[in-house]
Amino acid sequence: MTRVFSGVQPTGEGPHIGNYIGAFRRWVELQDTQDECFYCVVDLHAMTVPWEPESLAEGVRRTAATLIATGIDPERSVLFVQSDVPEHTELAWILICLSRMGELGRMTQFKDKSRGGEAESIGAGLFVYPSLMAADVLTYRADRVPVGDDQRQHLELMRDLAIRFNRKFGETFPVPEAVIGRQGARIMSLDDPTEKMSKSSGRPASAIGMLDDLPSVRKKIARAVTDSGSTVAYGPEHPAVSNLLDILAAVTGESTPELVARLEGQGYARLKADLADAVVAVLEPFQTRYAELIGDPAMLDKVLDEGADKARAVAGPTMALVRERVGLRSGVLR
Repeated sequence: MTRVFSGVQPTGEGPHIGNYIGAFRRWVELQDTQDECFYCVVDLHAMTVPWEPESLAEGVRRTAATLIATGIDPERSVLFVQSDVPEHTELAWILICLSRMGELGRMTQFKDKSRGGEAESIGAGLFVYPSLMAADVLTYRADRVPVGDDQRQHLELMRDLAIRFNRKFGETFPVPEAVIGRQGARIMSLDDPTEKMSKSSGRPASAIGMLDDLPSVRKKIARAVTDSGSTVAYGPEHPAVSNLLDILAAVTGESTPELVARLEGQGYARLKADLADAVVAVLEPFQTRYAELIGDPAMLDKVLDEGADKARAVAGPTMALVRERVGLRSGVLR
């Protein structure tokens, strides 16, 4: 049995259909393999930018409800909140000390947010959080990490830190492998196919939120940009239509060649109508289940508390070994 770890931030904007296609659905599928799955609401990562305490707490519950509503089963997977397991931050400090300024400074997300001389005003957490991300995975000595293609750089740092620790202190951590999403995992904006779909874009029409009311979902899809002409075709010369086909293929399970053949000569209106029906068919039962879950916060807290107990049962022995290897006294904080 191999161990899988992945995490999601409790963002205020809520998840969109791209999160479902690229992450949550894959997490659900991994439950049906021989993998031992750990899925974490990474609330500490949400603190690398300014936050409101009440929004953060609410976001944790909403995210947990989202994961369960998409099919994560707390009986088959360990579902928990990052800050409930202090071993994450304990290991993160050790990994920060092993990280190098140069490799952290090369992280794309930090570079993007510190352009134009803005680095002086950015919190240090944004600079070092890739080391915390590495600690999230290594705390559970996970073998596989489901990530999007945009997370390859962080995964490579994680692997480098595991190797560096093992060479300096003895074999301790598996070197985790990335589980990169299938075609369609990188979903682009409805109004600009050159940008990745994001609820934080500031353009409501650009993303299909998992909790958007269903009539507005249909309107967004009907208004999605298309390419010049009217031929339903797939490829780099047809970026907008290819994105719509990617979403349709992902939610129906059909291949893009099958879709192109089926929609030949029928124009963009039919493509959008089929896409709207398929997306609504996914969102409707999800939203019903989500409403049930979010209406019972005591039950959600109980699920997360039980998940944290299971997570600490794995994280504790890992940190006991790490403390011994690096020369820290064991048992002082236990």
